[in-house]
Amino acid sequence: MNNKISVVMSVYYNDNAIHFEQAVESLLNQTYKPSEIVIVVDGCVSKELEEVIKKYNNNDIIIIIKLSNNQGLANALNIAIRSSSHELIARMDSDDICFKDRFEKQMKFLIDNDLDFVGGQMIEFGKNLEDIVSYRRVPLKHEDIIDFMKYRAAFSHPTILFKKKVFKSLKGYDINIFPEDYDFFVRVYLGGFKMGNIDENVLWFRLGENLSEAIKRRWGKKYAINEFKLYKKFLDIGFYSKSHFIKAVLFKIPLRFLPFKLFKFLYFKLSR
Repeated sequence: MNNKISVVMSVYYNDNAIHFEQAVESLLNQTYKPSEIVIVVDGCVSKELEEVIKKYNNNDIIIIIKLSNNQGLANALNIAIRSSSHELIARMDSDDICFKDRFEKQMKFLIDNDLDFVGGQMIEFGKNLEDIVSYRRVPLKHEDIIDFMKYRAAFSHPTILFKKKVFKSLKGYDINIFPEDYDFFVRVYLGGFKMGNIDENVLWFRLGENLSEAIKRRWGKKYAINEFKLYKKFLDIGFYSKSHFIKAVLFKIPLRFLPFKLFKFLYFKLSR
C-alpha cells in the first residue's frame, strides 16, 4: 500500500458556496496533502456553487464528476470512491473544515496501529469557529467501538480515513438504507476489519446558525421508519441479537416522537 490519499466529497443544490470553498481549501492546505480530491456534483447546483466549482477545474489534484440528477449521498460517495485512484480514502463534507494536520495525524495513527479504518474527534460549531456548540466524542479502541456501535454510530462520518479494500469488500454504501454511514460502519466491523479513532480533534463540523434546522432531519416519523429498517437490517445480518434489536426499537425510536424542544435538548446535552 502506498500512502497516497484520495479525498471524496459530494456537493448538491442546497450547499452554501462559501462554505464549500472553505471545505476544499482546508483540504488543499493540509500538512500531509491529499494526492487527489474527487468531488461529485450531485445534480444541478446554484450559480454561486458553479462559480466555485469552475475555480477548481484547472487544479491538478481535483477531479469533478457531474451527475445530471440528484441521487443522494450514498450513491455520490460510491461513484467518487470507484473513480478514485489511490488505496487510501478520506471522507469530507462540503461545508466542514479540516484541522490542518488531520491527515498527517490520521495517517500516522493508521500505520502505527496497523488499522484498516480510522476516524477522529470533532468540534461542532454554529455561526463561526468561535461559536462552539458541542464536542463530538467517539471511542478509541476497536473493542470499545464495537460495544458503542450497538447503540450509536461509533465514528463521525466526515472524519473517516480507510483502506480502499474495505470499500471493495463491502461493495460500497447501501443506497437503500439510512443513515448510510451507520450501516457502513457496522459492516466494516462484520467484515473483520480493524478500526480505531484518534483521540484528537481533526475536523470542525458545521451545524449552522439554526440548530433546530440542523437536527430536524433526525426527528419525526420519516426518520423513525428509516431507523427501524436499519435496526432490522442489523438483526438480519447478525450484528444485533433479538434482545439488542428489541432494546434499540423500544428505547431509540420513541425519541424521534418526543416534542421537538425536548428532543433538541437531549440531542445536544446528553448524546454528545
